[in-house]
Amino acid sequence: MKHSFPRWFPFLLLVVLVMAFGGFSQAVIALGPFSGAGAYAALTLLGAAVFAFLAWSFIYVWRYNVQVVSGGLSITGIFRTHTIPLSSIAQVITASAPRSGTDSWILGTNDECLAKIAGSLVGFDALLGELGQALKPYQALFYRRETWGPWEMQVAGDTKWVQSEAPPLVRRNSRRLTKILVVGFLLIVLAAGFAAWR
Repeated sequence: MKHSFPRWFPFLLLVVLVMAFGGFSQAVIALGPFSGAGAYAALTLLGAAVFAFLAWSFIYVWRYNVQVVSGGLSITGIFRTHTIPLSSIAQVITASAPRSGTDSWILGTNDECLAKIAGSLVGFDALLGELGQALKPYQALFYRRETWGPWEMQVAGDTKWVQSEAPPLVRRNSRRLTKILVVGFLLIVLAAGFAAWR
C-alpha cells in the first residue's frame, strides 16, 4: 500500500507559501520606488526563483510516497523512485518532538541514515507495521520515543516493546550536542566577561 501526504496538504502548503511570498513582496515594494533596469531585473529573478520553489514544493508533496515492496522500501520523490533493500536496514528510529511532530529514520548497518519518513503520511503507523513484518527475517531493531518519555525497543516482527537506552546514533549525537552547548556557553561567558571588563 502506498503511503503519501493527505491530498489537501499540497494545497495548504501552496497557500501558506503564497501568503508568505505576498508579505515579503509587500515589504520589498514598501521600500520605495525602484529605478533602473538592474533593480527590475533583480526583482524579476527573485520572482522567478520563488515561483520555481513554489512549483517544486507542490510537486514534491504531491508525488512523494513510501511503500514496502518485495525486498525493499520504495520511496518516490519528484524525479525518481529509490528502493532501499531490506537487507541493508538495521534500525528504524521513531521519535516525537514538540514542534516537528513524529518522524522515522531508517538507518543502515553502519548507522548511516538511509531515509527519513515523515510522520504526517497517511497510514504512517500501518507503514511501520508493514515494515516491521517485512524486516522480521533480518532482525532489525525498532526504537521509539514519545516526546518526553523513555526509549523503547522492539525486534522487527515482535509485538512486545521493552524499555531500552537510546539508540547508539542518538547517544553519539546527544554527546556531540552537549559538547557544542558547553563550548557555546563558555564563549558567551567569555564574551560577556570581556565586554564588562572593557
